[in-house]
Amino acid sequence: MNIKYYGQGSSKKVLSLEKSFRIKLPEDYKNFLIQHNGGVVTDGCLYVKELDEYMLMGYFFGTGIKKGVSDIIKINEEFYDDIPKKSLLIGEDEGSGFLLLINDGENDGIWYYDHTYFFKKSNDNLNTYYICETFSDFIKHLEATTLPEEH
Repeated sequence: MNIKYYGQGSSKKVLSLEKSFRIKLPEDYKNFLIQHNGGVVTDGCLYVKELDEYMLMGYFFGTGIKKGVSDIIKINEEFYDDIPKKSLLIGEDEGSGFLLLINDGENDGIWYYDHTYFFKKSNDNLNTYYICETFSDFIKHLEATTLPEEH
C-alpha cells in the first residue's frame, strides 16, 4: 500500500473542521490531517467482514483540496443529513463507498458506508459496516490486507 499525500495540513483547518461538523476528532486522525492532509491510495485494499467483501481503497479526503471530490468539507456538507451525528466521511474506495469515522462514544471507529446500496445486504435500515476501532488500526488494516487470489 502506498499513499501519495496531498501535503501538510494545519491545526487551524482541523479545528475549523471540528467546529463546522460539531465533532471531536480522534488524535490519530487529527495528526494524519495535520501531517498529510489526506491523499491518494495505491495498492491499498480493505476488507469488510460483515459484507465478506474486499475493496480497493481510493483516497482520503483533505482540507482545502482544490479538486472538489477530495475536499472533506464539501463531501461532508453534501452528505450531512445522511450520516450519523458525531461522524465524518474521511475517504472513499475505488467503487461507490465511503469511509465513515464515528466518534460518539458508543460506536467509535471506522465504518464502511454503502450510501448507494451497492451490496445486496444494504438497505435503508442497514448500510454502514464496522471495519476497526481507530484510524491507526485502519492504516494497519490497509497495509496488511491484499485481494484474495482468483482460482
